[in-house]
Amino acid sequence: MEQTVESILAWISANPHWAGLAVFAIAFLESLAIVGLAVPGWLLLVGVGSLIGAGHLNFWLISLASFSGAVLGQLVSYGVGYHFNDRIHQWSWVKNHQSLMERAELFFKKHGFAGILVGQFIGPIRAVISLVAGVLTMPIKKFITAVVLATMIWAPVYLMPGVLVGAALTFEQTQMWLLLSSIVLMGVSLWLISRYAFDAYKVKNTNQNLPQRRHVMFILMMIVFSTTVIFLVVSDYGTLMLDLMTKIWGLVS
Repeated sequence: MEQTVESILAWISANPHWAGLAVFAIAFLESLAIVGLAVPGWLLLVGVGSLIGAGHLNFWLISLASFSGAVLGQLVSYGVGYHFNDRIHQWSWVKNHQSLMERAELFFKKHGFAGILVGQFIGPIRAVISLVAGVLTMPIKKFITAVVLATMIWAPVYLMPGVLVGAALTFEQTQMWLLLSSIVLMGVSLWLISRYAFDAYKVKNTNQNLPQRRHVMFILMMIVFSTTVIFLVVSDYGTLMLDLMTKIWGLVS
């Protein structure tokens, strides 16, 4: 698979005038029910993002192509589920992923509209959530609204890690890895801190308490985040980080 991904990215790099169509096809296949499980869409889009970061492709053109392909793939999946309904459970390729279908159905029944929004970002569920929405006859207007809103975020979010790496490649290797490591540390620690805050708020007016390990993890992540920020402020890497952010802003603005 790695060789296939490298070959596709090399072709896109050598044929930038076809990049939009290629990304459209990648996003379309990655968003098709079940098919998306076999397509390394995330890796390909991150790779395409690195070409954007290196200045070879236009961010907004590629984002639009990714958005369009993903929306079309989700609509086709919904249409298949809506048209064939429960009959799809007799298909061999659905039977082979029955546990995933059951998980997605439970997820959709529990969250509904929000399930379509969030499901676009949850690994394997993304590959079947639109099919499930069709089978369970979600109103088409609600489905389209949810898919469009989610994909407007999904398309640039999937490209941005690659854009970051591509832009960082202009720095010398040590600087590049320290900058990327700092960004990852801050991102992961902020995500875990926000999860802690959200969960703490949910149990605030109940008799429940968060496990002790969650409090320890919160303190640890605060230390990691603060230490990383201090490192950037007191070292020359803070200036390099600003240079990197300025470059990325120039690519996406």
